[in-house]
Amino acid sequence: MSIFHHFRKEELPFAERALEMLTQVERKQAMRLTDFLDPRHYFILHSLQSQVSGVAVTANGGYSGAERVRAMLHPEYIEPDQEDFQLMLVQISGDQRFLKLEHRDVMGALLHVGLKREKFGDILMGDDGCQGILAKETADFVRMQVTQIHRIPVVLEEVPLTKIVSPTVKQTEKTFTVSSPRIDAVVGEVYHLSRAKALVPIRAGRLKINWKVEDDPSVQVKAGDIVSLAGHGRFQVLELAGPTRSGRIRMQVGIFT
Repeated sequence: MSIFHHFRKEELPFAERALEMLTQVERKQAMRLTDFLDPRHYFILHSLQSQVSGVAVTANGGYSGAERVRAMLHPEYIEPDQEDFQLMLVQISGDQRFLKLEHRDVMGALLHVGLKREKFGDILMGDDGCQGILAKETADFVRMQVTQIHRIPVVLEEVPLTKIVSPTVKQTEKTFTVSSPRIDAVVGEVYHLSRAKALVPIRAGRLKINWKVEDDPSVQVKAGDIVSLAGHGRFQVLELAGPTRSGRIRMQVGIFT
């Protein structure tokens, strides 16, 4: 049985590249740096590590708890330095007195100038501005191209990684009941969609559970799961309780804001 059998079809190209990089490090005894990986891609890379010997995988996203990280594949006897990960922190400053920038505004601005998602890491929102973690090789291009975000003129300035402001997770809690914790029912309640309307994006592969595409609407969620639906945002399942007297499941979620 293929070592790739438990990955989804759309994950196979990355899995094959990841195994190729691991094999090259094993053979050449040299370090290889990836682009930014989301947690699912990092899981795939880490799971393939067992296919080679003497190769370690070290992750760095600029701060402890980073969601998106660059991974260094290296011989076990080499310890990578911070500089090896080629990370750059930029402070994004602009006058937000009349219009408050949101995470999606910054994300959209970076993508709009042609920057691929794997070339930048977490976007950290603050009261007076925000920070972005970039692949160092893209930093000059981004600073020249991104001069306005959502009608606000902005300046991007490189700052040391030691100045990074760890993000505060903001969630709006919502409690409701469902007949079962099927993902189509849960998504419908969270985003005020009918079951029929919730099925369309799910079957189109636009929903992820814990960063893995899930197109089966009957899959059941559990406490701790992070669910994202393209165009709607994401939420975390905080608690499942019940059943109620009517036999329904009481659920509490935290919608990321």
